Amino acid sequence: MTNFKNLFSSIEIGKIELKNRIMITAHQTNHVVDGIPTSEMTAYHVARAKGGVGLIILEAAAVHKSGMLTGQTIAGYDKKIIPAYSEIVEQIHNYGTKVFVQLFHGGREVIAKDYRNPAWAPSAEPSLRFGAMPRPMSLEDIEEVIEGFALSAKLAKESGLDGVEIACSHGYLPSQFWSSHTNHRTDQYGGSFENRMRFTIELLERIWKEVGKDFTVGIRMSADEMTLDGTTVADAVKIVEYLVERVQLDFIDVTSGDSSTYSGSTHIAPASPMKHAYNAPHAFKIRMAGAVPVFVGTRVIDPVEAEQIVATGKADVVGMTRALIVDPEMPNKAKRGEVNSIDACIGCLQACIGHYHKGLTIGCVQNPMAGKEQELLPLKQHSRIKQRVVIVGAGPAGLHAALTADSQGHEVILVDQCKEIGGLLQTMRRAPMRQELAETMIDNYSRKLATSKIDIRMEQKVNYEYLTELKPDAIICAVGSRPYLPHVEGVKDPRVIIVDNLFSRNPKTVGQRVLVFDFGGDWAGIEAALFLKEKGNDVTLITAKLHIGQEIHQYLRNEYLKKLYQLNVILKPHYDFGGINNDKVIIRNLFSHDIEEIEDWDTIVLSLGRVPNVELYEQVKGVAPFVHQIGDCLAPRTLEEATYEGMMSGLNLGVMLPEIKV
Repeated sequence: MTNFKNLFSSIEIGKIELKNRIMITAHQTNHVVDGIPTSEMTAYHVARAKGGVGLIILEAAAVHKSGMLTGQTIAGYDKKIIPAYSEIVEQIHNYGTKVFVQLFHGGREVIAKDYRNPAWAPSAEPSLRFGAMPRPMSLEDIEEVIEGFALSAKLAKESGLDGVEIACSHGYLPSQFWSSHTNHRTDQYGGSFENRMRFTIELLERIWKEVGKDFTVGIRMSADEMTLDGTTVADAVKIVEYLVERVQLDFIDVTSGDSSTYSGSTHIAPASPMKHAYNAPHAFKIRMAGAVPVFVGTRVIDPVEAEQIVATGKADVVGMTRALIVDPEMPNKAKRGEVNSIDACIGCLQACIGHYHKGLTIGCVQNPMAGKEQELLPLKQHSRIKQRVVIVGAGPAGLHAALTADSQGHEVILVDQCKEIGGLLQTMRRAPMRQELAETMIDNYSRKLATSKIDIRMEQKVNYEYLTELKPDAIICAVGSRPYLPHVEGVKDPRVIIVDNLFSRNPKTVGQRVLVFDFGGDWAGIEAALFLKEKGNDVTLITAKLHIGQEIHQYLRNEYLKKLYQLNVILKPHYDFGGINNDKVIIRNLFSHDIEEIEDWDTIVLSLGRVPNVELYEQVKGVAPFVHQIGDCLAPRTLEEATYEGMMSGLNLGVMLPEIKV
């Protein structure tokens, strides 16, 4: 068992002491209305403070109206923020956790979906990712924003917050000033390195003047922006050395990436299978350059990884944000030595930052309670009548339903015709860039099943008679889906295979020239193309969507596209599969309706969606008082819907309250 003596040691950061070295970095929850955090945000963070985290940095708070990144950004400059901050602080401090807020101005990075405010920046240099062309800030604008930083810090202190973090990372406004690629000014804020650093120095000096010395102030910065013409580690070291010689910094929170480019933005929240803890070496260099406490995060999902980072001196505090989204109790579990009970983050991005980009409140595929604590914790804690529950299907929906029902004290029988749990996760685990996600999720479920009271019956065929003999009080059907085959000529040609078969234990033989057809714009078609291209096949990926990977979270899509280009996979959007005629593959343009024929091909791989398996549900609807469908057999969608419906079906069993619909 790992001894986490370094991770659970206390440390002084500025004027405060952290009880341990685990922190939550600033991340958007979208629990904000009219610039003010809601009680849902408080409940979300309180759950993690209760779980033992040492420091929570609240999400980006704009320091000026021009810095409102979206309509759900905290208005840190508004005096009405004080009661909301104070409520958060009071509740989180009950658990010995400290609270900072991140003070933010994105400069040219403006992504609001409604009315789009003018973007301000040092110079008229556009954001390539968002297409925003900023107006150069006047000296009066600069003064206003610096004053906004100072006012926002003052309001944070008056609210009882323990400190503030200035967002200089990811190409936001301070780093737009210090970069020669985004700052082309000819006044005192541009030109020489010293002039380009002036904005950051002045805002820090103004903050200290406003809050006094009995407060904690630091910065977040990208040690490497990971993009063309971006800040490098050598640049970051020079910047840190310059700052610490001229102004007080209590900490430096090290990250990587740049918001303004596709490749750089990936590192804001990197997806699986990107390397764990890859910022740690950068953090060590910044720690040596600045001689102040350093924080580091980015894909640190395991307390063992965090312990190694602290023990080897790479950083003083470790950001484990997504690890704490999926398992708020992670710190307490690690401290008690219950490492095997910790749920590991799968790095899918679907409901954490994925929700943010859709304008939704934060969630988690593996922990559907995340972001909904205020709504769902009362239901979880309600008294129940014990029931005998049969759950058919051991994919993510069925597994989540079974484990939820078991945790609520029900008698649970989990039945599946397969040898192994996981459902489509077993297919996904054989895909090149989804292996870590699938295997982590299966492992999380397996460890929970091992300590549960669930009666697990694998390799069991299920029909009406079998379920009737079990005499259940409730049946939950989670029997998944099957691949869709289009009604076109030639679809039964032996050279046509479905993507499931490609990633099965015994895949069919694939010819040299392969056409991969993708209907949904999700991972399966891309994974098939990468899998075959890496084996030496000639691959063309044809999608019916506007662009490759349209339905995949943008940061994962960036990595997919990088790999597709590196491997020289031929990409062809806007076409669907029209069948096979006279040994020619027919593809149809979805805009012009033009038809093309492809003569040189050996194999077709189809990833064209799925059909729900509804037959069992229709047969057994009357077998028990409660019969319910969840997951793909209700309608094929994503992992998020499967796990949420699994949790809700388990929570609704035996509750003497009106059912909460899933």
